[in-house]
Amino acid sequence: MKRLHEVYDDLLARKGSPLCVALDPPPERFRSPEERYEFCVRMVHEVWRNVAAVKINENFVRGMSERLHRSLTDEIRSKEALAIYDCKLNDIEHTASAGVRTVRELGYDAFTFNPIFGNAEDLAREARAAGLHVFSLIHPSSGPSARVYRTRTQEGTMLYELLLEQSLSAGIEGYVVGLSGGDDGSVLREVRRRAGEEAVILVPGLGAQGGDPKIAALYGGERILPVFGRTVTSSQDPASASRELAEKVGSMREFYTAVKALASAENVVVRSREPIRLSSGRLSNYYFDLRALYSDPVNRARVVRAMVSRIRRALGGESFKVATTATAGIPIASLVADRLGAGLVYYRSGSKDHGLGRSVEGVVRPGERFVGVDDLTTTGSTALACVRAVRELGGIMEHYFVVLDRNEGAAELLASEGVKLEALCTVTDEFWQLIEMASRGEV
Repeated sequence: MKRLHEVYDDLLARKGSPLCVALDPPPERFRSPEERYEFCVRMVHEVWRNVAAVKINENFVRGMSERLHRSLTDEIRSKEALAIYDCKLNDIEHTASAGVRTVRELGYDAFTFNPIFGNAEDLAREARAAGLHVFSLIHPSSGPSARVYRTRTQEGTMLYELLLEQSLSAGIEGYVVGLSGGDDGSVLREVRRRAGEEAVILVPGLGAQGGDPKIAALYGGERILPVFGRTVTSSQDPASASRELAEKVGSMREFYTAVKALASAENVVVRSREPIRLSSGRLSNYYFDLRALYSDPVNRARVVRAMVSRIRRALGGESFKVATTATAGIPIASLVADRLGAGLVYYRSGSKDHGLGRSVEGVVRPGERFVGVDDLTTTGSTALACVRAVRELGGIMEHYFVVLDRNEGAAELLASEGVKLEALCTVTDEFWQLIEMASRGEV
């Protein structure tokens, strides 16, 4: 059985979207179990390309038979999404054990768990034996309920902190931390800090309930499943609504992940009183040495995962190869290409004076699709030279992905020749604010 964070990483590598859609068929509209089932299946067909997970709330599908549940969960998994049963399961040990078996028989991959009974360890053991993943409810999205979970216990800790410690001790890898309107994200940040970067956090309360997706992305860390329900399912076009949310929340998640990785890796962000000459010839008082990132396996892996999800969201299931520039782009492009299972070519400025004298190393066949992957752009001249070299050999290239854009004209230059620049992060005021916050340990 794969660990939950491995399942999450695989989903993002295939889908590129962290989105979880909650399917809550309104009982006043869908009276029968069959009608509720049909609503859920119809929504899965609408949104599956744009989601990593689908959450089914037990209270909205009560009355559905085991056969209908199995058919629904089979449909969700056939679309390469995680099927989560939001049943907030728990009771005394024997009853909870029966509940785990029921969730397994219904065909779900994971379920939500209410740790208030204090038996997290027993339930986690039952779930592992059943091959199920657990999301422990640490903090609800409802304002009144959230206040209860912030109540001080006799030990002096808040209730949510006690439940978190019990869940962590039980080895639970998934957590539910809801946001409501006006929530500053302090609980979400604390749960991420204590649970570690591998934990997967389900964040309900976004969209119609007023929770801020930006807070979820900023404090939730890399492995989050932001939950949207009515914002998607009640829209005129659920497919478009889910696609727009996937892009909005996905790009925020990738931005925060990449910036925090750059800030955490040693010697990547360099500031100097004396101007530093860049490869473009310009002078600057700051320099980004992304080569130093490759010496940090943890932060390097975070950036690669973020890049892979960005590319998958943009290209979907299209087949393509990766193109990059020598020499700075080769490490990141190689890692990304390997994760994507894609071929790789690289451009060198100026052809060799020996061998075949190629400016592009690797195989480019006429009509093949390529995406650029590089470490950073300044003016974009080197990236454009790579695009032109691939195109001269018959390759098709319309996207160029970089870890960092210095925001000095590259996007405009590439756009002038029909290429879209997609940067995980761009040097803006928000970028520098986040760098400072990361250096102080605030995110």
